[in-house]
Amino acid sequence: MLKMENIAKVYRTDVVETHALKEFSLEVNEGDFVAVTGPSGSGKTTFLNIAGLLETYSAGRYFLDGNDVSGISDAARSRVRNEKIGFIFQGFNLIPDLSLFDNVDVPLRYRGFSSKERKQRIEQSLDTVGLSNRMRHLPAQLSGGQQQRVAIARALAGSPRFLLADEPTGNLDSKMANSVMTLLQEINQQGTTIVMVTHDPGLAAQAKRNIHVRDGQVSELHEVNTEHTRDVVNG
Repeated sequence: MLKMENIAKVYRTDVVETHALKEFSLEVNEGDFVAVTGPSGSGKTTFLNIAGLLETYSAGRYFLDGNDVSGISDAARSRVRNEKIGFIFQGFNLIPDLSLFDNVDVPLRYRGFSSKERKQRIEQSLDTVGLSNRMRHLPAQLSGGQQQRVAIARALAGSPRFLLADEPTGNLDSKMANSVMTLLQEINQQGTTIVMVTHDPGLAAQAKRNIHVRDGQVSELHEVNTEHTRDVVNG
């Protein structure tokens, strides 16, 4: 589903060179729910941005859904993002003066779906997150947890092959965070692959796999919810 081989990402200025990722290698299989943890500055967000084709990389190869996306054009990257990847962000990124229905509709308009199909997808995705009765409300009329559910519905409406979630519970209290995490687990059980960056070890433990990133590399892999926990340290 997602395979990175020796990915490197270097940020350069006139004065300093920063290696955000170094020989970063990882495989995520279809149906996985992977939680990515690590200290601030370890490379988690850089990895997620590269996985979502939001950033390019300096070296290495990246295979997404079986296709090598290394070196593809900007137009092709945009097409792959729109068709195969759903994004969930910590800040929700909802448009305040649009209803929930219209917020979910925004990315679908770029896909060229008919108005009938868009309406069906919007209603289905809002129903999945339990907000079908609020679709004409504005974001400000919802709690933080409900707004994050709208963001998840927006990601789901395009039927992505996998979801990338960057601290999706970071702005929520523990009760709302657990509610969102339960929803993500249900979505994963329905077949959607999820990669989630989180600082919360309790939430990470609820995923199927944990990946710990340190100094731009995968330092540990943990299989969760299995009979035995397995640690693999890159050598």
